[in-house]
Amino acid sequence: MKKISSKIGSYFFMFGVLAAMFSCKGMYDNIEPYSNEVVYPAKYDTIVSKIGYERVELDLMKAGRFPSSQISMGKSSKTIVEYDDKQIVIDSLVSWVNVVNLTQPKLYRIKVYTIDEFNNKSVPQTIAVIPYTKGDVDNLVVASPRILTSPSAAVLDWTTSLSSILLDYNSMKYEYTDKSGTKVTGYKEGNPRIFAANLNAGQPFNIQLTYNIVPKVNGKPILDSVQLVSPLTINMPTGSTPFNAAERDILAANGVTTFTADGVASIKKLTFPVHTNTLQDLFYFSGVEELDLTGGDIFDLKTQAYNRNSISKTIGGGDYLPFIRKVTPITDANAQTMVDLLTLGLIKKVKYVPNSMGIDHLLQPFEAAGVIEYVTVPNESLIPMNFFLDGKIQDANSWALDLVNPATSYPAGTGIVNPIKATMKGKNGTFVFVLPKEYRFNLPEYRFLKFKVYSPAKSAISGVYAPYQRLWPRFMNYLWAFNTESTFGQELWNTNANDYKIADENLQKWTDVTIDLNTLMNRHTRVIAMNIGGEPSLTFNPPAEITYYFANFRFSK
Repeated sequence: MKKISSKIGSYFFMFGVLAAMFSCKGMYDNIEPYSNEVVYPAKYDTIVSKIGYERVELDLMKAGRFPSSQISMGKSSKTIVEYDDKQIVIDSLVSWVNVVNLTQPKLYRIKVYTIDEFNNKSVPQTIAVIPYTKGDVDNLVVASPRILTSPSAAVLDWTTSLSSILLDYNSMKYEYTDKSGTKVTGYKEGNPRIFAANLNAGQPFNIQLTYNIVPKVNGKPILDSVQLVSPLTINMPTGSTPFNAAERDILAANGVTTFTADGVASIKKLTFPVHTNTLQDLFYFSGVEELDLTGGDIFDLKTQAYNRNSISKTIGGGDYLPFIRKVTPITDANAQTMVDLLTLGLIKKVKYVPNSMGIDHLLQPFEAAGVIEYVTVPNESLIPMNFFLDGKIQDANSWALDLVNPATSYPAGTGIVNPIKATMKGKNGTFVFVLPKEYRFNLPEYRFLKFKVYSPAKSAISGVYAPYQRLWPRFMNYLWAFNTESTFGQELWNTNANDYKIADENLQKWTDVTIDLNTLMNRHTRVIAMNIGGEPSLTFNPPAEITYYFANFRFSK
């Protein structure tokens, strides 16, 4: 019985072993389907390009740029950059990468990924980029310079910005060889200007311009500045070659009849009126030593004709007056030739009325050398009647005055000059002083407008007509009926009429009025409209005439 039990136990043992063996046969069945899977390290979370010259910078992390030591991406340890048949291995993780030597003007597809210590690759970030290359630079064009030439010199300047929608200009280098064989080089920033001297008359002048620029793609600057080399050849004139004068009429008034370098070589002095727009013609006058910028005895002031509402008058003309200045300053570029000749010591005297042409800052450096003669202007400057205009030119009814100018009779007074009799015929009676459109008031020299006024008796300006016991001076760029006279818009300044009310004790006596013009200092004011009454709201039918007298209109320091 024991033997049978022993055999049965042996069978059970053998069965258990076999069962265990068969059960172990499928123990890896649950992972076998994944035996060929790839392990992916952490990847970069973005890729954004910035275009440079023959390179691109790729930002790889949304958080921005920071050192590799601050980057943790699991098991990832290296960065791989691939494009075309090239592979760049970076032995660290980076937040951005600079891909260089992209010299071909084509689209590059760049792939960036990480690997771990077992060379497992992350999911790549891919971007398509087109770098800026030499071919792009060769297609760029910079604005051409304005060129002035004389037989032995040339000036190149750029009167407008060199920057454009295609590029930002930084600076310029230039190089040329003069007739002595000397190589001349220079460097310019801002709006460049090149003065080249000692050149061969009648021969080609070769100059190489090298612009330092930052190109733009879709209106945005690329990462790098580049050099744009632009050779330029200028055919130099001879002494008998005619030049194209910018201010031909002014030069002709100075006696110039032959507009060649030889023809003007003997001229030692030139006179320019205040309304001159440019002094660049000085470049052609190799012998000039003296400038008169006041107009001298050669030039009268400009005139301007008016004809409207049965009023016809030409204002202006006559000698220059110190309360007048040019409506816009001569630009630095258009005065630079004068500065060049002063710097070289060729011009030995300049006569100038302060602030008249707006070039005071250019003359100031030469004051110490004693070559600038500033005209001393008087403390006061009378406004002559060749600038007087009947207000009916603007409004034939409301602005109507019965004007007698000069007044044939007027109340006695001391020092009365240029008296005007003005009798109200419209409720807004006004007369005007106006300068031709080439000028404006020289307020840096004369801050005040002054005049004398003799008002009517109280009985004539009482009751409903009490507003006519005051004046309303108005300052503007142009009368509204003539709005094409100014390109600056209407820079109107209306004073407060109540500030110019005539006190009872000053009625029927000559009274001095002073107006502070400081408010107008930076405006292009050239018109004074003198209104009586401040334009009150009433029906104008006075029981007695309202007559004023004015005199001594003048600008004062």
